[in-house]
Amino acid sequence: MRGLVVGMLIVAFGAVPASAQIAGSMRGLSGSPSIRGDILREVPGDPVLTQRVSISREVGDIRNQIREGRDAGQLSRSEARALRREGHRIEAVSYRYGRDGYSAAEVAMLRARTEALRSAMVAKRSQGLTGK
Repeated sequence: MRGLVVGMLIVAFGAVPASAQIAGSMRGLSGSPSIRGDILREVPGDPVLTQRVSISREVGDIRNQIREGRDAGQLSRSEARALRREGHRIEAVSYRYGRDGYSAAEVAMLRARTEALRSAMVAKRSQGLTGK
């Protein structure tokens, strides 16, 4: 009879794997992830795409600052156009290099050009309009 009762309980509640029982017992009252490291890390993306997105993001930030400088009257229309044009060139080169993968030298060159663009934009914005 006793075996029948235990068997009925297992059938009624179903067998629960031991790992599910342990993980459930290790959760805090707030439902936070367990202390065993259940927080999953993002799988690294394609390095080519990551580099291209990084360069595009930086150039996009610079482009926003150029727009702000133009709106504030710190950049003339021709200065803003020249800076934006250089940003487009950097993105085009980044796309071209990324098609077959970036070399360390190509990444360094793209970073240097992006930083030079940022420096030129900051310098021109700090000078303001120079009587043009």
